[in-house]
Amino acid sequence: MPLFTNEVTPEYQAAERVVLMRERGTRALLFVTLSVFVVWFVVGKVRDHFLLQQTWEPLTYDAANLTVIGVLDHRGDYEHNFFKVVQSNKTTRVELTGTGSDYCFPPNASKLFDSHIEEIIRGAQNVDGKVGDAMLIPYLKAGIARYQQKPNADSLVTADMPIEIEGQTGKPSTLGELLTKYEEKKKAKDAAEEDTGAGSGSSAAGSVEHGKVVAGDLLIRACPVLLTTKCFSSAELITQPANGLADEMYTVRLNLTPEGRSRFYHWSRAHENESIVFVVKGNVTTAGRVTQVLDINWWEINNIRDHASAKSLVDVVNSNSKSN
Repeated sequence: MPLFTNEVTPEYQAAERVVLMRERGTRALLFVTLSVFVVWFVVGKVRDHFLLQQTWEPLTYDAANLTVIGVLDHRGDYEHNFFKVVQSNKTTRVELTGTGSDYCFPPNASKLFDSHIEEIIRGAQNVDGKVGDAMLIPYLKAGIARYQQKPNADSLVTADMPIEIEGQTGKPSTLGELLTKYEEKKKAKDAAEEDTGAGSGSSAAGSVEHGKVVAGDLLIRACPVLLTTKCFSSAELITQPANGLADEMYTVRLNLTPEGRSRFYHWSRAHENESIVFVVKGNVTTAGRVTQVLDINWWEINNIRDHASAKSLVDVVNSNSKSN
């Protein structure tokens, strides 16, 4: 027992030392943790800065998997849009507008671009869809280039350019050869209709139906490519149960890779209020609209009505991420 009240036992001193050591250890641990967090935060910010400032080479479409494209449709500027995105009856489609067609076949361009050429290509599509579609692709590219006010848009279409047609082997025909071939078919058809009196006024009027649906496999070959399958790390399908006001709907969550995040950030800065279209294995699956400049690691596409479309989008991303 201590003789004076201010004396302490060795046991008490030891207890104080243990408490002090614990406090110092806790402070040291907190300091180390905070330091690691600060370093991680700073390094992440520096990495993000350089990633978002990076200039990327243009992407090539991924016909076998997923390609995300821009279709240059400014909200509130419908009359001057190149394409129109229509979502109805659980489907999404992209149509070439009259304005878009005028950019593809401008009246003041060379003979290779006049409206007569457009009629020939439409006729080729009616006879053989694959051939007609392949002939239309360079005109879509040239039209988009004009719409974006890029120089030398006419040079994207030449009479001697080879036209690759899916499933055909051997030396491809040139655009000029195909135009001549289907122009002769059109003349023969028009002559036959004139003799029989059938279809009078249809082709003679010289009008071509606009608002035509453009297939996904054409769009990815003509439109700007934002992202492809490699720009996503994973995907998730979320079901929104039906209620008294709406049927069952689906949300797709797509997680972006660092490259995908950077590419989309750059696109969103210059293309606010434009639609982006998701094309899976050549088919238009769904679409969304860029509402603001976005620097994000993931997307959510809400209110998808068709289960098969939503699932195909999720499956193609996850299948590719597993294979890598």
